[in-house]
Amino acid sequence: MEVAAGSYEYVKIPVAQMLTGSETGLPLHCVRGAKPGPTLSVLACVHGDEPQPIRAFQNVLAQIDRAQLSGALLVVPVANPFAFANFSRQSPDQHEQTNLWGAFPGSAKGTLTQRYAHKIRELLIEGADYLVECHSGGAAGRIQRRVDMDPDIEGAAGEKSREMAIAFASGGAALVHGVPFSKSSASGHALAQKIPAVSVEIGGAYLPECEENLYRENLEEGFLNLLVHLGMLPGEEKRLRITYFGFANRAEANPSSGGYLISRKTHFADLGAKVSEGELLGEMLDPFSLEVVEELRSPADGVLFFSRCSGPFEVGNKGFAVATEYREI
Repeated sequence: MEVAAGSYEYVKIPVAQMLTGSETGLPLHCVRGAKPGPTLSVLACVHGDEPQPIRAFQNVLAQIDRAQLSGALLVVPVANPFAFANFSRQSPDQHEQTNLWGAFPGSAKGTLTQRYAHKIRELLIEGADYLVECHSGGAAGRIQRRVDMDPDIEGAAGEKSREMAIAFASGGAALVHGVPFSKSSASGHALAQKIPAVSVEIGGAYLPECEENLYRENLEEGFLNLLVHLGMLPGEEKRLRITYFGFANRAEANPSSGGYLISRKTHFADLGAKVSEGELLGEMLDPFSLEVVEELRSPADGVLFFSRCSGPFEVGNKGFAVATEYREI
């Protein structure tokens, strides 16, 4: 898509015609600065039940002064409209790959999910200098606040990805998680092409406005700080003390059966806070007998980085996650 310097365009990119006869496509926002520079691609709602970034995108795009912007910002706020319409983590395709997160590089003739992946690869990954893949908490009360980066990527792409993660987390999230990316994800596919990429995990869904605003501000400040870091906006880059932990240094507290979760860690401030081994994180209430049947306690001393709000909870899902070893960077 050709966009003149110093201008903004919004277009819907066609992907396929649905059974209803309507066209499904990807919403693409392109902001091109008045000055030359790199291209940063951003996508969200890869999982349809993770809508937190949408409001942050609206505010960030409204704040950007195109006269001061160097390069181009490409934003797809809803990467999986099919799943988004159903508030579902995965697409309601009949078979094969239904999780857009694992559908890359995609296929122009595959399932609808694979077609979305194919178009995202063409629009946002090929030709981009940097990629940010945004996730959040969602269905069943998931809440989180961190930035993921792949510690196994070597060379310039790996080093720049680490710098990007720190810059975004310095917007307020203050947690960076080192975790290997799947090459079938958008960010993992970008890294395989030597394009620096990070995956942001901030927020939840249907949160009270007072909590929603805190996560939204983390996203907005993280984006703006990243743009400064990349030299796309003028200003001084913020640098917070960041807590870093690796994938191998984490422990979970998961229920042994389904029920109603009574969570003790539902607030923005609970994420990134220290917990002690044995500390009560939540309780499982049998919704039929109305008895508390299980306590969920922290498996170790550490930092809480994944939590849940109270509500119905199915067996097999993750309850709470704690970083057991971490360091300040």
